[in-house]
Amino acid sequence: MAQIIKIHDYISRYELDPYHYINQFVRLKKERWLSLVEAAERQHEERQASAEEPEPVQKRKKFSLKRRKEEIKADIQEERHQWFEDEEEDIHVRLPKSRVALASFYKRHLYDFQLKWASSTLSEISQLSNQVKQDRILRYLTQQLPDSYFIMYKPVLKIQQAAVELSIVIISPLEIYCVSFLEAEEDSVYIGSKNRFWDKKTASQTASVLNPGLSLFRTDSVVSKIVKEKQAEIPVRKLLLSRTSYIDYPEPPYGLEIADKRSAEEWIERQKKNTAPIKHHQVKAAKALLSYCMSDSYRRQEWLE
Repeated sequence: MAQIIKIHDYISRYELDPYHYINQFVRLKKERWLSLVEAAERQHEERQASAEEPEPVQKRKKFSLKRRKEEIKADIQEERHQWFEDEEEDIHVRLPKSRVALASFYKRHLYDFQLKWASSTLSEISQLSNQVKQDRILRYLTQQLPDSYFIMYKPVLKIQQAAVELSIVIISPLEIYCVSFLEAEEDSVYIGSKNRFWDKKTASQTASVLNPGLSLFRTDSVVSKIVKEKQAEIPVRKLLLSRTSYIDYPEPPYGLEIADKRSAEEWIERQKKNTAPIKHHQVKAAKALLSYCMSDSYRRQEWLE
């Protein structure tokens, strides 16, 4: 699961110290999974024991995803406490028995937590919109890409005193992808050209849509300039990606990669097979881009008191 390091103009703790939080997330993610596996095994054993040896009727305590404070070492930093105790109320669940089902449960829980990390710091918070919470593209990319990938989802950067919203930026250990994601009716066809508008054809009609390459090339220009300025030394690529549609572009501009319905899953699978660990130049590039990001947030209530 990739790390979401920036969403739009939401405040992100990765902006404060990307080196710390990127490494912290990897450690906490592993630790949280191990604790969940232990809890599931313990819960299963308790259910078996209860079935074999009926006890007097009494109120049974439900399992909580929150770790008790006494189980957490005293020297753990505050953000780790938030990982285990972030919810106001306990999450009472009957954990899945199978490892596959448990992993699926964990991914959902982890994704929700990622949204919180990508929209808050210990003292500041941004209001997550329902649109972001339900964004299928963000969820898909986050859950499909490897742990060593960072996602900046349509970040807003301050460039020469102006706010500029970029396309999706994916920072892998080996390269940066500037991505325009096209989602439309199943089996629709985009007719690509260098014009300002493209045709989008479906079974029933043809409509004009803004050329996605415009924002993509703007994103590539901004990202490439910042990376070069900070000497991050990582290549920047441009990608048009669609899971639902075909992209018919006979003569695409040099350097533009297209992965449509015929090859989108193949592109994702190639990324999954990338076993390279997180690299120094990768984090350096992320830090450089984050330094230009704009954030709209408000003070947490507890910090106002």
